[in-house]
Amino acid sequence: MSEMVKTWKVIVMAISVPPLLLMIIAALLGDDISNQAFKRFGNALITGYTFSAGLLFINMFFYADSRQRPLAPLFGMLLATIFGAIITLWLLSQGELLLEDNGSARAQALSNVVRILVSLIALMMAIIVSVGGVFVAITSRPNRKLFEEE
Repeated sequence: MSEMVKTWKVIVMAISVPPLLLMIIAALLGDDISNQAFKRFGNALITGYTFSAGLLFINMFFYADSRQRPLAPLFGMLLATIFGAIITLWLLSQGELLLEDNGSARAQALSNVVRILVSLIALMMAIIVSVGGVFVAITSRPNRKLFEEE
């Protein structure tokens, strides 16, 4: 039972420590970060939603083949993608609500897409490094005997 308690403590710490660190950093920086924080967060949220819905829509092509009604998931994800794009463009056209230091809604949308692509590239590089680290850790161990007959 003590292993289970340790596991839960690690999980709770992993979930709670990063937001706490971000709040401490934001408090130390003062009001300089709070003026643009809502705009950045809102832009990241709606762009991430639209981009994820688009990726899931592409993924539904493979899933749709195994269903009785193959067009249902495609139609649903297409609607989610279109809804995300419409909400994104509508919120960006509302003036200063989500428009950062860019001149127009189109420039802000392009800026959001570039940011998410850079984040995806960084995520892919992190995955490659993690897989490489796991491979090194697995191959650096001495070989174990799986069965006594070996």
